[in-house]
Amino acid sequence: MKKLMLIDGNSLIFRAYYATAYSGVVMSTSSGVPTNAVYALANMLRSIITHNRPDYCLVAFDTHKPTFRHEKYDNYKAGRKETPSELLTQFPLAKDLLKLFGFNTFELEGYEADDIVGTMARIGSEAGLEVQIYSGDRDLLQLIDENTTVYLTKKGLSELLVMNPQTLYETYGVTPSQIPDLKGLMGDASDNIPGIPGVGEKTAVKLLQEYGTLEKILVAEHKGKLKEKIENGKSLAIMSKEIATIFRDVPFNFTLEDIYYKDIDIHGLKEYYIKYEMRSLLSRLNELNSDNRKEEKIDYEVVEKFNNDFEENSALIVEYSTNNAFNSTIFGFAVSDSKHTIFMYYDDAIKDKEFLKYLKNNKKIGIDIKKDMSGLRYRKIDINNYTFDLLLAIYLLDPKVSEEPSSLFGYFNIDIPSIEKINKINKNIDASNLPEELINYACSKAYYLFKVKELVVNKLKEVDMMELYSNIELPLTHVLSKMEVKGVSVNRNILNNQAYDISKKLEIVEEEIYQLANEKFNIKSPNQIAHILFDVLGLPANRKRSTASNELEFLKDKHPIVEKILAYRKYQKLLSNYLVGLQNYIYDDGKLHTIFNQALTQTGRLSSRDPNLQNISIRDEETRNVRKAFVPSDEEAFLLSIDYSQIELRVLASLSNATSMIEAFKNNVDIHTLTASKTYGVSIDDVDSSMRRNAKATNFGIVYGMSDWGLAEQLGISLKDAKNFISKYYETYPEIKTFLNELIAGCEKNGYVKTIMNRIRYVPEIHDNNYNIREFGKRVAMNSPIQGTAADIIKKAMIDVDELLVSNNFKTKMILQIHDELIFEVPVDELMIVIPLIVEKMENAVKMQVPLKVDYDYGTNWYDC
Repeated sequence: MKKLMLIDGNSLIFRAYYATAYSGVVMSTSSGVPTNAVYALANMLRSIITHNRPDYCLVAFDTHKPTFRHEKYDNYKAGRKETPSELLTQFPLAKDLLKLFGFNTFELEGYEADDIVGTMARIGSEAGLEVQIYSGDRDLLQLIDENTTVYLTKKGLSELLVMNPQTLYETYGVTPSQIPDLKGLMGDASDNIPGIPGVGEKTAVKLLQEYGTLEKILVAEHKGKLKEKIENGKSLAIMSKEIATIFRDVPFNFTLEDIYYKDIDIHGLKEYYIKYEMRSLLSRLNELNSDNRKEEKIDYEVVEKFNNDFEENSALIVEYSTNNAFNSTIFGFAVSDSKHTIFMYYDDAIKDKEFLKYLKNNKKIGIDIKKDMSGLRYRKIDINNYTFDLLLAIYLLDPKVSEEPSSLFGYFNIDIPSIEKINKINKNIDASNLPEELINYACSKAYYLFKVKELVVNKLKEVDMMELYSNIELPLTHVLSKMEVKGVSVNRNILNNQAYDISKKLEIVEEEIYQLANEKFNIKSPNQIAHILFDVLGLPANRKRSTASNELEFLKDKHPIVEKILAYRKYQKLLSNYLVGLQNYIYDDGKLHTIFNQALTQTGRLSSRDPNLQNISIRDEETRNVRKAFVPSDEEAFLLSIDYSQIELRVLASLSNATSMIEAFKNNVDIHTLTASKTYGVSIDDVDSSMRRNAKATNFGIVYGMSDWGLAEQLGISLKDAKNFISKYYETYPEIKTFLNELIAGCEKNGYVKTIMNRIRYVPEIHDNNYNIREFGKRVAMNSPIQGTAADIIKKAMIDVDELLVSNNFKTKMILQIHDELIFEVPVDELMIVIPLIVEKMENAVKMQVPLKVDYDYGTNWYDC
């Protein structure tokens, strides 16, 4: 049976936009063209076409002109929000994209997209075609018949709900023909269709199941309030059903044969993706070829014995089963110098002396070399002499590019299969008999890695980031790998004891919540909490009835249950994420081998995963107690913590040349007290704790580009007072205001900002048409050079300290980096020797106008530090 695919263009593009704009930041090109909706749409179209290529197709659009429904009901669709300008500008881009995907588009004044889809669905069904309709609009469910299926978008665009006559009835309790009747009864708020006031979906479905149609319901005998509602709402119900009924006789000037599927314009799509900077999609173009042709195969051979005749700096790929180097299976190795490409199974490779010599001695290049060094060293395999890392290089060029190899190569318009595709083809891979696709995947990465290396290096030179790459990022990879392999010891008994105590507290606070609510409910459910707080207890609700923790903070003084709910959440998170959750990551050696993300954040800061150790809060004593479980691996050792003091404020003072702030840091004057003194106009001795707290919030708020609104909310003061406070702050430090204004102006001109080590952050939001997004861009422009420079400094310090420890043959090991803090495991007999040496290295990592300062402490666990 031939397929007719019909797409509700307006519905999908709206959903694509809002599914990707929920954070308030709209994806755009470096020149400021919004692209989030078309990017999401491209992903959905790719998914549809990859699995379901049609014979005929049509994408229908509204014209935004009045239709016959507006003539019947003046308030039809009244009250809808105005379409965001960032979305309006993407409609032409979306139509261009659809044509490149081979789809026909159509719109007609006086009719909605629903009517066009409905008419073509009727024509297709009558012709015996399999009709598939894609939309997020439930109105189209009335089009379902034995030949017609509706695919409803759910959760943005990531899931589709397949609706046929059976699933429609199972889901909604009505038949396709009853959908207009349902709307006639209950209305539709999204289209401002009134229905019968007071009749909801549950009642409407029950009535339709009993009587069949709206007309029969209106003439039937009813009792009580329902009778009154129906009698008063008859005319509205009839009008609502008329409006909700899709018109299925739109006059077309074309036939089915005119809307055959035209296939994909691969070349045009590639140019489109390049033009609109959708590099991650480039790597997936091969999946769309209509003849389902295979990916390009690289000439390679699978060898059992390694012949080390490769050029210097050959490409090495270590092929893992997962993205975690420590708990993965290593399938094998691919090596290439583009003239010669080989693959060796893991078991063969680790027994081959020549290959082990290659790993240890030969200069080589890789993708994510930290992962490879950590994975092999953890397995006691010696690997050295990496000279290049593709992941790090492209991360510097464009931090938004995914670490997935297909995206990295897609940056240079090279098509290799995505790992998702490989995994989909090859389920339950046998490590001793690998499928050809996986071996080809590994060899393709090695082959193209060798090919692009010089191209990447030249691009780094063009943007003046070769020094940052060579002197900071590449050496740091080796340092981080050693830290990952070393790991940090964790005492399970301490975690279990704390878990027991917190579980008891959780039980107590849960019972207290039930007593205060006077009923039991699911405390983990935001909807049920909202019902209890706003409906049962009558607490004031915000517009969205949000029960997020930051919203509940405003209600703490309204009812004691609020504080109990916040405590419940804290204990639940502490228990699941840390006291129990951390134990899932403890390896057989009793350690956590956290993985440091070096190529993730746009500011250059490190983060960690499996587990994330950078989010263990120290603001709360019970959460801070988790750190007691982190201990030295040797009883004759201490944990040493050395933490940069106010590094971002020191960076801000130095970069802005803020004279009075620089002098304060040089003379060890408390910067928050000084700021309070100057902004409040009192002597330093008269600054109280409240003044200092407000000054501290402002100091750090300025670093992060905080607005007067943000400061007012944080300090609990009026907007006027917040504006005055910031104004006085800039009067105190006028150089900072000048510096931040210059950052914004430079970013508006160039589209990016830089750190002192030339790390670039592109800020397309700075040119956005939307005021809020543009303001976000300004905050990014102000913050990134400061936060990024602080990140560069600590990276430089880590490299210097590692060199110090290695060159002096110290047994002291760096084991963790948490924001501005470095943690070491130090033998007792080295403690007093290494502390001053490490302090000196960290405080002199970078020379600025402001001296860098660190604080340190040590103990038998991380908590004591």
